[in-house]
Amino acid sequence: MKTQIKVISFVSVLVTTFSVNAVQRDITVTANIDPTVDVTLADGSPLPSSIAMQYLPGKGLAAHKENIKFWSNTADRALNVSLANTPSLTDANGANPIPLSVSVNGTALSTTATSLAYATTFPSGITNGSSTMPLVISQTTPGAVSAAGTYTGIVSLVVTQATAAAGG
Repeated sequence: MKTQIKVISFVSVLVTTFSVNAVQRDITVTANIDPTVDVTLADGSPLPSSIAMQYLPGKGLAAHKENIKFWSNTADRALNVSLANTPSLTDANGANPIPLSVSVNGTALSTTATSLAYATTFPSGITNGSSTMPLVISQTTPGAVSAAGTYTGIVSLVVTQATAAAGG
């Protein structure tokens, strides 16, 4: 009996020792969900939240290109793609604007929606997303920038699904 009590006491000491050394780490998980459409990089990963455009003295900003895919949950709807606003870069004082141009698959985007036909956007159906398309952000009028500084701006893509079935 004494042996059993000693064993039970020893086991409870070990359990207490191991539980005292435990650690807990909490991870907050978030997701921005639109169940109808999305746009990702071609490999399915999220679009970058920021990019750095390279400035070449005497030439201006080098165009930035990302290969993207569109995703949809409906197999017969065109996608409407537009910009939320006209993009530009400005310096830290909000001055010296540098207008930017944005295109998808060679089509210039503006604040007016451009329709991407279902048949050409999703030639293999919606299971694996659209065909890969280049998203290009560039300086509207390439050329030298006279004021030095760090320039920032936002390019906001708006993608919606057509409300009616598309033909073509």
